[in-house]
Amino acid sequence: MAEHFNLFFKTSAVGAFYFLLLGLIVGSFLNVVIWRMPKALFGVSESTAQGESEASPWRCLFHPPSTTPCCGQTISWRDNIPLFSWLRLKGKCRACGHNISPRYLMVELFTGLAFAWSYVQFGFSFQTVLYSVLFALLIILFYIDLETYYLPDCFTYSVLWLGLLGSAFDLLPLAPVDAILGAAVGYLLPWLINFLYWLWRGRDGFGGGDFKLLGALGAWLGAITIMPILGLATVLALMGVGLQMLLNRERWNPERMLPFGPFLILAGVIFLLAPNLIQYIII
Repeated sequence: MAEHFNLFFKTSAVGAFYFLLLGLIVGSFLNVVIWRMPKALFGVSESTAQGESEASPWRCLFHPPSTTPCCGQTISWRDNIPLFSWLRLKGKCRACGHNISPRYLMVELFTGLAFAWSYVQFGFSFQTVLYSVLFALLIILFYIDLETYYLPDCFTYSVLWLGLLGSAFDLLPLAPVDAILGAAVGYLLPWLINFLYWLWRGRDGFGGGDFKLLGALGAWLGAITIMPILGLATVLALMGVGLQMLLNRERWNPERMLPFGPFLILAGVIFLLAPNLIQYIII
């Protein structure tokens, strides 16, 4: 059976195309997770809003059927085709004409590209599955934190345990002890920085979810990448804030709240895609 699958996916372009399609489909589901999971965790779900009893946060991902966020209209299958439906409707709701966030398009596109990259990089293997799941989790965390300033533990811990198990089963270029050390350093370093900041300013500089997220990334990339990830994420965050201030003609506000998780994820993905980059930074 494995030989038949390998033959089917033998051509890299063909395999990448099928994984791209799979990623687009998965990305459509990730949009549901990004939209519904925070509401369920905060006690507000579409089910409870419709008078149903409060259920598990995971149940809300499958019930009720998908509706438009603007007017609550049930989405038909023709408007739920990954990528193409958003483009065909020009980013507008068919029922009320309200703009639909381009986030839906971006999540599907990024997930498709991530799945295709994983296949091109590792072929038809367990590593492809492992990295595809990793990217799906990181996309969920990226957009949930961007929109709600919250990093759900269930997804962060999943990234952590996938990294630890991947190293234990020799699916990552990282020994198990290095993965454990990376997770520990990734958690403790921002915790220490935050503690010192709290002593200085009397308030937190990091959210607790950022400690866990950097620890989870450390399980994939090792302790040696923690400082570069943190540094690159800080630079990206400053660039993002600066661009926002420029576009909105805002003045610097030291009290501004900033979701740092997306920038940690961007920095982590850069080192995942270009692992040799760390050598040039250290040298």
